[in-house]
Amino acid sequence: MQFILVTMIDIKKALNKLLRDLEDSSPNLKNALQEIGPITFLLNINGHKNIYIIINGDDSDISFKEKNYAFEIRASLIDVIKVLVSGKLSRNLIHGDAEIAIVLLGIIYKSNIDIIYLIDKYFGSLPALFTYAIVNRMFSSSEIYEDKNHRKLRKRLRDIAIRLDRLEALRSS
Repeated sequence: MQFILVTMIDIKKALNKLLRDLEDSSPNLKNALQEIGPITFLLNINGHKNIYIIINGDDSDISFKEKNYAFEIRASLIDVIKVLVSGKLSRNLIHGDAEIAIVLLGIIYKSNIDIIYLIDKYFGSLPALFTYAIVNRMFSSSEIYEDKNHRKLRKRLRDIAIRLDRLEALRSS
């Protein structure tokens, strides 16, 4: 019980772990964040406490205590979810240095984060499998490969990639 309380209270450690996992699941996210870092911003969600976030490698921090920030994202919870799903940040939600905010979101959106890997790591292989099946069904490619061998090869490569992700998650657990 004491371990759970310490983990819940130490959100800085949790943020750093989440950032490391995001960097592990994306081939270029770490380098891109290092190029523009440190980044400080305020996430002001209507009806919630202000969240101050600093992204600076292993010294990243998240806090409810007031800190200096480069930009503020002022939005409702629905607006934040829309941004996460669409990857498009409306300028009217940004107050302060909008250029840094747009660059940060662009880096995150274009970093090809392996969501299936993260779901597998945090929630297990069954939810990851369901998510993979749903994503494949919803976003199935409109490209039709005429060559039967080409289709089989692509399917085998996808299966191998999933297995490798699961092995990495098991090994790091």
